[in-house]
Amino acid sequence: MNTLAYILLCVLLSKPRSGYELKQLITIFWEAHHSQIYTTLAKLDQQGYVTVLDKDEHSQKKIYHLTDEGRALVEEWIKEETPAPTQKDEFLAKIYAFSTLDKTTATGLLFTREQQLNKIMQKNQKKLNDLSLDKIQEFGRYVVIQRRIMLCQQELQWCQQVREQMQPFFE
Repeated sequence: MNTLAYILLCVLLSKPRSGYELKQLITIFWEAHHSQIYTTLAKLDQQGYVTVLDKDEHSQKKIYHLTDEGRALVEEWIKEETPAPTQKDEFLAKIYAFSTLDKTTATGLLFTREQQLNKIMQKNQKKLNDLSLDKIQEFGRYVVIQRRIMLCQQELQWCQQVREQMQPFFE
């Protein structure tokens, strides 16, 4: 079983959802293409961890329900030790080469990253505002989005610090 399968089962713990809804909900912490999600859901269905219901006879929208076997499987997975997070970030590779860059390129890299981070923060702040902290089933999503915003804020501070620290090299 791959990690994406467990992630989809985790999201289905709170309530049945469509594949599209699952994609939207996991994007705050996991990257997966629609094709990966639907392939994984099909395997979970074959293995008996989810069942699929068509929303109505005139719709192609399928709703995925967690089975008792799926619930037991994901509850065991949650108890397992989580591996250390991995990181792939092209931006950091480019920053690593800072000593070879001119001031315009270096400043441009930072500016572009700051724009990306601000856009991510705004998008996640809207998601956060749309959630109700009163609903226990939304609490996990709430704190994950909150963490994403805090990480963006922290990286924006780091970009400012790099901008200040690089000045002497370009004078």
